Amino acid sequence: MRAALAIVKKDLILELRGREVVVTIFVFAFLLLTLFSLSAEPGSTALKEMAPGVLWMTFLFAGVLGLGRTFDRERENDCFQGLLMTPADHVQIYWGKCLSTMAFVVVFQLLLWPIFAVLYGFSPIQGAPLAWAAFLLGDAGFVALGVLLSAVTIHSRSRELILPLLLFPLCLPVLVGGVRCTALALSGGGFGDAGMWLGRIAAFDVIFISLGTILFPLVVEE
Repeated sequence: MRAALAIVKKDLILELRGREVVVTIFVFAFLLLTLFSLSAEPGSTALKEMAPGVLWMTFLFAGVLGLGRTFDRERENDCFQGLLMTPADHVQIYWGKCLSTMAFVVVFQLLLWPIFAVLYGFSPIQGAPLAWAAFLLGDAGFVALGVLLSAVTIHSRSRELILPLLLFPLCLPVLVGGVRCTALALSGGGFGDAGMWLGRIAAFDVIFISLGTILFPLVVEE
């Protein structure tokens, strides 16, 4: 895992210097949440009912924006080929990119959570353990699949269009399960109530983390 951790360290250092990924997706997500919060009266039942769906759709759209930048630095001057030529195993490259992207997504969610709670009239503490369990499980599968598809589309001229078209349909299980778990968390439900949905998201994670680990070396060798 040394090579994977080296890639994570490299990506995090570059992000701290430029602050491109987290700031971009945070601002985009903040604007989406704010615009949707204006569609109903503050504190109304309608606003609270649509809040979990709005939150997860925001995560999905902002996450795709972040995934689109996963290999942006490596595309410059054909650095991606240089990365593949290093002694690092291709599986470690995949895991390194997954871990660094996961870190970016979690940071932006941490920044967004209290803002969401204020805009939609929820307590940032009530239901937080269940909500964050759903977030982290959903992030794992979303990132594992997204990094794989980002590698598939890295040389495509229309990658900004192709990536979401491939990713959104495949991520429906995460979206549905995440919305249900978050709705239960915000309404006072517990882990027992959300066990089925958390299990489905976990199954999605296992499937696509395994597929990503197997298929990434084949994708980048083409």
